[in-house]
Amino acid sequence: LYIHPPAVCARLGADGGGRAMEELQAEMKAVKARWGKEIELSKAEKGAPGFPFPVAVTRYAPQPEHAAMWDCEELPFRLVIFEKEVENLPVSVEVPPIFPGDLSSLMERAIETEWRKQLGKKKKPNMWMVEEICEWVEAKFGDLLRLNPEYVDHYFGCDAAGASMRRYTLVGPAPDEEEEPDEEDLTPEEQERRLQEYLEREQARIEAEIEEKIAADAEKRRLAEKGIFEDGEKARQLSKAEKAELNKTRKERSGHRWRKTGPKAHKPVREDPEKALKGLPGHKKK
Repeated sequence: LYIHPPAVCARLGADGGGRAMEELQAEMKAVKARWGKEIELSKAEKGAPGFPFPVAVTRYAPQPEHAAMWDCEELPFRLVIFEKEVENLPVSVEVPPIFPGDLSSLMERAIETEWRKQLGKKKKPNMWMVEEICEWVEAKFGDLLRLNPEYVDHYFGCDAAGASMRRYTLVGPAPDEEEEPDEEDLTPEEQERRLQEYLEREQARIEAEIEEKIAADAEKRRLAEKGIFEDGEKARQLSKAEKAELNKTRKERSGHRWRKTGPKAHKPVREDPEKALKGLPGHKKK
């Protein structure tokens, strides 16, 4: 099934609907408005046989207060409608295989049985009973979890307020899964179909990777033209003084200064000629 936004039900009756289609649209809008993000609306892809059917309403029912003792935060289920003739009861229920053993299958049968029972009533508030079956699942949250008592275990824990209480959890074998047929059992047509699907997936993956790389390279090139590094720092042009500081000569780096003459600030000391000759032979003493 193809998942649509909330407006999926706005045009479900585009191919001839009638009252049953109008009722279905109204009920789908009602559950979406009431439970919001807990609800997903879907229909068949456009062009598929029987479009827009099958139509589905999926609810991720959160744990209600009366089932707070269970270690199970939500119970997802999908209501599927295959055609607009409600009198034919064209419905089924799907529960994902996330619960132990055959518990998901037991839930599916229990919810579907109740839904068909409600649809078969002569006096009922709504034609498709979508909102009513969603309410029933929430009310039977704990009962559905204990459909197979072998999968239920308990222990002493705490509630949300920290008070001691007996809690229940699901244990047991891994969920039942449909066995994939062996490659040897597949017909040549089925093998060819699977090979084609694999090649299409790989081609789409490779094309997506190439497009992502091209986009990333273009972004890097754009930033480089602006002088911005990948970490966001912008390149700064060095001044002449900074360049000179980085490119000192060996003589400048050594810190020594050689002069052929004394500094201008220091004049040579001149001694008195008489004092300089004092004590030499031939010099008269005063």
